[in-house]
Amino acid sequence: MSMALAFSNPSQSPFGVTRASQATPASFSSQFHQHGKNRRPKFAPLFAFEKMAEDDDQVIAFMDVSGEKGIDCYIDSYATVDGVEYAIGSPCDYAVALCYFEGDEQLVPLELDDPLMDDVFPIAEEIIEEEFGEELVLLRTPQTLTLVGELEENELDEDDEDDLGDDLNETEEEVEILISFEEDGQEYHLVRLLDPVLLVGKAGNENTRILLTPEESDIVMPQLEEMFISNQEDPDQM
Repeated sequence: MSMALAFSNPSQSPFGVTRASQATPASFSSQFHQHGKNRRPKFAPLFAFEKMAEDDDQVIAFMDVSGEKGIDCYIDSYATVDGVEYAIGSPCDYAVALCYFEGDEQLVPLELDDPLMDDVFPIAEEIIEEEFGEELVLLRTPQTLTLVGELEENELDEDDEDDLGDDLNETEEEVEILISFEEDGQEYHLVRLLDPVLLVGKAGNENTRILLTPEESDIVMPQLEEMFISNQEDPDQM
């Protein structure tokens, strides 16, 4: 099954973002001070990009603007744009989404702030709890839902995967169906996003970052994506 996701931009539908490249595993929390104050010059350059080592497992909590909700991420890289440093991270836990098929062809994700999410999320949360107990927990984290725990291959909904296989070939990003259920005559699917999800945060303290607002994302995301892709293609040029 497919959708499309690289950088998660709060001003865009998550399945509409151009895929950048592979990132390190997912999770957030951090010892930024180990890679921050002691390593960076007092005056940051206007533009810079620093990729973390593959075995670097620092975690930072990326918080929403209110500071009430957060998502733990492994830090993939740091980028500086116009003198402002941004942390790029990948969720520590499984990035998932609640979706439905529109016209039996296109898989459409429910936006996190969609009022319908208030009705559908509790149902998915309850099903996960009933089927997997304490092994898996569905969380309504910022910018992407997350599933905490360890997934086994036989835990996937194979019947749903077979039934929807033909439709999924038309979508843009690889996903796996975990559960399916019906609410108010509409069938919904909780899917695991297989393409890497990258979140961007700035400021905060040494253990947190603040997720970008939609307005900030519209301004800085194109530059960050270009820097990220350029680094993947030629790491020595950054």
